[in-house]
Amino acid sequence: MKNKVLIVIFLLGYSIINGQITITNATFPKSGDKLKYAQLNNPGNILDLKSNAGPHVWDFTVLNRGSKFEEEYDDPSEGKDASAFSQADMLLERDNQEVYFKSSTDKIEELGFGGINPIFNAPLVGKYSVRPTYRQAPLSFIGSTQSEGKFAIALSSAVFPDSLLSIFPQGFKPDSVKVEFSSSSKGLMDAYGTLKMQDQSFDVLREKAEASSVTSIFIKIGFLGWVNLEQIASQFNIQLPPFIGQFLGVKKTTIYKFYTNDKKEILVSAVYNEANELTEVTFADLGKVSATQNTVVNHAMSVYPNPASDIIHIGSGTLTEGMYLVTLTNMDGRTVYAEPCRLGGNISKKVDVSNFDSGLYILTLRDQFNQFTVTNKIVIGK
Repeated sequence: MKNKVLIVIFLLGYSIINGQITITNATFPKSGDKLKYAQLNNPGNILDLKSNAGPHVWDFTVLNRGSKFEEEYDDPSEGKDASAFSQADMLLERDNQEVYFKSSTDKIEELGFGGINPIFNAPLVGKYSVRPTYRQAPLSFIGSTQSEGKFAIALSSAVFPDSLLSIFPQGFKPDSVKVEFSSSSKGLMDAYGTLKMQDQSFDVLREKAEASSVTSIFIKIGFLGWVNLEQIASQFNIQLPPFIGQFLGVKKTTIYKFYTNDKKEILVSAVYNEANELTEVTFADLGKVSATQNTVVNHAMSVYPNPASDIIHIGSGTLTEGMYLVTLTNMDGRTVYAEPCRLGGNISKKVDVSNFDSGLYILTLRDQFNQFTVTNKIVIGK
């Protein structure tokens, strides 16, 4: 009897193992590839993710419309800032920004960005101090994944309004301010089976990853060097304005990704917030997606008057309410104004531009967790 039980267990394990696939590095994008996707934001609870293990059958036929976009990978030598990324073997353009990658047999890393940066809409090169993993292989059932990334934006304290710097006591006013964005992700290939979408079926592996994005502010004080703003405020009893505290923090999400060896696109990537609400789903466009928009739409803002001579008003448009970093940059790429503030809904912001030189400027909003940016050109005249 004992031997029969062992045989049944063996056969069950054998059938499970043979019902799975291993995702190989043949699915890595390479220079010359063009991957097609579509995206839905806040679509509601439209996906039945099922439990872990398997085999499962995921019926995602509902994923047949969305905002369509393409990812076109090029030779890095075509980039304007290729010389800054000598290790790169692949380039992806996103909103006039160049993202440089380094590929190996088991992963693709992001090295940094160049070209026209979306934060400033001006030439700027930024390198990750910790490189995030973009793709990884091989992937197999119960295998794990991990990624960490970090980069920072350093700004002179002179670009911040006096009202913000006045919170620091004498001797503690910073020379420079650094906004640091860091991310981490730990995943498990927790399920396998068949995924159906757009009249096609695929053998897939599913990754469930717990991801977090952290925003921190560091200040440079002459005798202390770079210090964490929250730590120095706590140590010396410096009262931070509420909007600064709201800008800092951690955003946690759970991301489910479905991989197949039949496509280089990740078939489905579904993002859930801490309340387990589906906030975004990106999926492969297999040729049967009805476009709700030609491209993924940026969150809009309005700026008036434009041209302006003294005060500009920033309207939130369709922005999701939250904390944003507002920057104003001249055409030389120099930031002349920066301030974190709350925007969205009916909340607006006034910026005094009366002391700035006449010319063309780029106004940029970046959300506190580095998820998206939106820019607008303004003219300042006297």
